[in-house]
Amino acid sequence: MVVALLDATRVVVSLRATGILRGLGHNPIMTARPERVSVEVGEGDGGGRVSAVFRVDGIEPPGDLSVADRDGMLENMRGPDVLDAARFPTITFEGRYRGALEGGTLTGALVVRGASRPISMTVAVLGDGADLVASGEWEGKLTDLGVKPFRALMGALKLDDWIRLRLEARFAVR
Repeated sequence: MVVALLDATRVVVSLRATGILRGLGHNPIMTARPERVSVEVGEGDGGGRVSAVFRVDGIEPPGDLSVADRDGMLENMRGPDVLDAARFPTITFEGRYRGALEGGTLTGALVVRGASRPISMTVAVLGDGADLVASGEWEGKLTDLGVKPFRALMGALKLDDWIRLRLEARFAVR
């Protein structure tokens, strides 16, 4: 079986604002599209290996922001206090999928800021015409991933120590 990843594949990153001025902020939802993905389907074991590389400078902030807010968010996210894109230009995932074509578990290591962190998510796979759509979610803390939550105005505006990663992968099976 040949599996080809389609361009619609992405990881949606959800964060939550907190602090006394959270009404001035927003709950950012960003999108990361993989630069490279490798899926090796296992023979007869109901699984396979999965690897992905995401460029930090390719993570897209919400589209409804003003240009100034968008630029500020990108500068903060890529800066040395958050993802430190100058030192760590990529986020990688190496893992294993176990289960059937209809669904299973994706378990592996997410490397953020040069440090490996374990993650695991249940994945559901549905047919969409000739394609397959795999989806799953992982929730945790930003600090679990080695990321310090953003703070501004002496903490009056800040991000909660919470993150949700939602996988949306589209595959063509030939």
